[in-house]
Amino acid sequence: MGKLREIRKIVLEVLAGDDWPQGLTALEAIPPKQLIGPLFACLLEPDQLVRWRAVTAFGVVVPRLYREKPEDARQLIRQLMWRLNEESGNIAWGIPEAFGEILANQPDLAKEFHRVLASYINERDCKTGDNYLELCPLRCGAYWGLARLAQDRPDLTMTAFDDLVLALAGEDPESRALAAWAVGPMLKYAHARVKAVRGVLDALAGDESAVELYRDGKLGRTTVAALAREALEKIP
Repeated sequence: MGKLREIRKIVLEVLAGDDWPQGLTALEAIPPKQLIGPLFACLLEPDQLVRWRAVTAFGVVVPRLYREKPEDARQLIRQLMWRLNEESGNIAWGIPEAFGEILANQPDLAKEFHRVLASYINERDCKTGDNYLELCPLRCGAYWGLARLAQDRPDLTMTAFDDLVLALAGEDPESRALAAWAVGPMLKYAHARVKAVRGVLDALAGDESAVELYRDGKLGRTTVAALAREALEKIP
């Protein structure tokens, strides 16, 4: 078996293993740059949980890559951006989620690229509107990525705040749920806008639409209402 195939096998075994997330330690002996290709491949695995765990693994591996060679990590972010560009010819499943997970775990990259991540949900600003993800499931990936970043660095996600508030009124339950998860940690920075957002969240607190949510390394069921109530509890 070739070296690359062996690494792919190891990565898949780790992501599918029962000892998650402790099994991630098995990847520490492999140079981070050699893990990137297998992780991209795992974003397209049939098993939904394996795909999500690949997102988590990106947030572990890329900070290692940054410590070894920062420019290689920046180049990886640019690769994510290219994959999200329509001209790449790809439907970039899992890419915005991996983008957000990486930024949540690497502060220098977060400061440098958070506005790019925010641009994928912004159709209001002509300067960034070209990045707007028209495909709703892909845009939900960007909502998830921003929500994940907001859990650790809510100050940086404020650039996406107004667009996330618009998403709270979206037709798609997943969009509403992810937007509620995202805005909660940001409310302490929202100041004068809190009153208006409170009204929207109050309305969503009665929305029992069910959604699946991956957070804290686990995939589970929740509702728009539950996430809206979580957000309301974080109002200063």
